[in-house]
Amino acid sequence: MPAGLFEADTSFPNLTNKKTTDEKIKAIQDYLYMLLETLRWTLRNLSPENFNDEEMAPYIGGATVNEFMFEIANNEEIRDEFETIVADTIISNMLITNELYAEYGEIADLVVDELRTDYKRVARYNPPIGQSRSTAPLDYIHIHDEEIDFITETVKTIGGEPQIEQFHHGARYFWWYDAEHTQITSTHDTGDPVIVYQYNRLIKGTIHFETVNGTKIPTFVLGAGTGDPQDADIGKGFLRKNTSSLDMWLHGDQDNGIFIGQYTDLVGLRKPTTIDFSNWGDGTASGGFSETLEGDIVNSFTVDFDNGVPIRFTDAQGDITEVVWE
Repeated sequence: MPAGLFEADTSFPNLTNKKTTDEKIKAIQDYLYMLLETLRWTLRNLSPENFNDEEMAPYIGGATVNEFMFEIANNEEIRDEFETIVADTIISNMLITNELYAEYGEIADLVVDELRTDYKRVARYNPPIGQSRSTAPLDYIHIHDEEIDFITETVKTIGGEPQIEQFHHGARYFWWYDAEHTQITSTHDTGDPVIVYQYNRLIKGTIHFETVNGTKIPTFVLGAGTGDPQDADIGKGFLRKNTSSLDMWLHGDQDNGIFIGQYTDLVGLRKPTTIDFSNWGDGTASGGFSETLEGDIVNSFTVDFDNGVPIRFTDAQGDITEVVWE
């Protein structure tokens, strides 16, 4: 069996970018074999009746297995502390934050409460040897609280100088795990903080649930808006499939858009302000007229006559509308 119960934790494969794919696969295979043997030994010795006291003694301060398990089961303070250590070491620090953030590979069947794709934040300030630092905008997706945010961040500057900070996520700060700067950790202060640029954050789009008539419906929000202090949604576009309609609109003083249900409504179309017949003519030759819409958009038409009767309108693009009188 492995040298210790926790070797599966401390011997997690170090899959640095310097290793080839074959080397990484071999390291994972070796680790899985060690993990399998550890689990086999542990499961065989779970029962207090068949636990090997001599084997377990170094890990539990010399007490017998029965004494150790009785103490955990009957001491609430020790039991809570034991559960906290296990949860913090295996889930929060070692497996999720420390390892997944340090090595970027393909992960299947992952269930988390939050997901970000801004892993390039570290590499922007700490690029591989031979590459330059990048202050280009950082685009990424943030999934949290039943919402997907599409975000662009730009580097903060003061007097033209980019600002920096220690990399952190909330109250969790990160340090370089090794001198080669191949992995990062948040489990302890190594004295070598991971430095990144400071960024200004702009959400350019979201997908989230909104309650409409008592039903939660996914809503797409497009754009960052105009920054209106009275209404943060001014200038944003919306797309929503309600139970009985499909709506797409631009939010403003009036919501202009397309609302498709039993009928299709186009809200916010330009209205005509002037129709000019001054070039109509005398009915013996081609004449014309124009229509001015809101926003000073002018559409011009030529008119063809037959014995003084208009029979055809032609717009500026050459599209023809026939006029029938009988």
